[in-house]
Amino acid sequence: MRPASSSLRTRVLRPLRLSRGMSLVELMVAMVIGLIGSVIIFQVFETSEGIRRTTTSGGDAQQNGVIGLYRMEHDLRNAGLGFNDLANAGCVVQANDNTRSTPGFTLRMSPVSITGGANATTPDAITIFYGANNVVASSTTLTTIQVAATDSLRVTSRYGYRTGDVLVLFQPGTTNCALMEISGLPNLPSDQIDHAASTYSLDWLPGGPANATARFNSATFFAFTGTGANATRVYNLGNLYDLQGSHSLNGPTMPQHNTYAVTGGNLTVASGFSEDAPVTVVDNVVHLRAVYGLDDGSGAPHATVPYNTVFTAGDGRIDRWVDAATFNAVSPVPWQSIIAVRVAVVARSANAEKPSAGPGQPCDTTTSAPTWSGSAWTALGYRTELDLSADANWRCYRYKVFETTVPLRNWIWSAS
Repeated sequence: MRPASSSLRTRVLRPLRLSRGMSLVELMVAMVIGLIGSVIIFQVFETSEGIRRTTTSGGDAQQNGVIGLYRMEHDLRNAGLGFNDLANAGCVVQANDNTRSTPGFTLRMSPVSITGGANATTPDAITIFYGANNVVASSTTLTTIQVAATDSLRVTSRYGYRTGDVLVLFQPGTTNCALMEISGLPNLPSDQIDHAASTYSLDWLPGGPANATARFNSATFFAFTGTGANATRVYNLGNLYDLQGSHSLNGPTMPQHNTYAVTGGNLTVASGFSEDAPVTVVDNVVHLRAVYGLDDGSGAPHATVPYNTVFTAGDGRIDRWVDAATFNAVSPVPWQSIIAVRVAVVARSANAEKPSAGPGQPCDTTTSAPTWSGSAWTALGYRTELDLSADANWRCYRYKVFETTVPLRNWIWSAS
């Protein structure tokens, strides 16, 4: 029989061994397993985040490009409305806005004007001009000459005219072209249009007369003359104050002269009827190219319209596509032959992608500049490339090119 002291010692040590906890080896094994799990989780998260970032950025680029192109296409489809007189196209309209810090400015009487980029990395700018008169679509003519520029106009018809309408006057055979604003339409004589630089009544507005101050009238313009075929043409571009109660003064019934350009990585638009700063249409647009589609009978040497083999001026078919520099080099500039415009917009993803070789390595998300149908025409000397190298990090982003061709229906219908 064992001594009592040995039995007591056994009973005391056995509970102590059962409650001693994890050993250092067990703790280290658990930590290794946890670290391996964390590495796997972070690797899966990194892959998932990369896919999410790529998908989101691609979606943002697609959305911005589509919206920007839609906005320009909407204006292009209206281009030339109200002054679609091909024989008198291209005149430089002298204008004066009394609300500006610098009142004098000019507009070109053309549905579209493209300003070419100065170099391969500089985007083009495109200016679109159209009226908004929903009653009169053709011009009227002066029946008497003006002795002074401030004399009232006498016209063959003033049907659909209202106070506040904006007029363009052009005298064929000259460079006289000016913008005016109707300030009065007296009952007698019924063919008279006043354009005084003073306050006038908008008596046609719902709810009663309202007063407006003439913005676009000046005593320094031309005195318009001409008779017969050279009689001065009068084009009504629409009203400054129509639907005033529910729209701003730059609303849908006001004549539009909008210039779209890429500024600071954004597609912006500026109004020629205002000196306000350009407004951002969409962000992350980095390049813009535009070319004219001409129906001038000159196509074969240029090889930009391979499907057309018969080149006849005025037949309603595009004979060649040209960039702004080539178009402006023609003398006289053939404004009347523009029947379409092709536009390409390059939208960029919002977030830069990581280099596939790891941090600190050169970006390789995009390895070559994007292209469009006009890229092939650089061999003809046209400035139509989409060069993004002005940004040293351009290869870190993804790009989408959106391209469309818009026929200038108002110009085409006028020819018919």
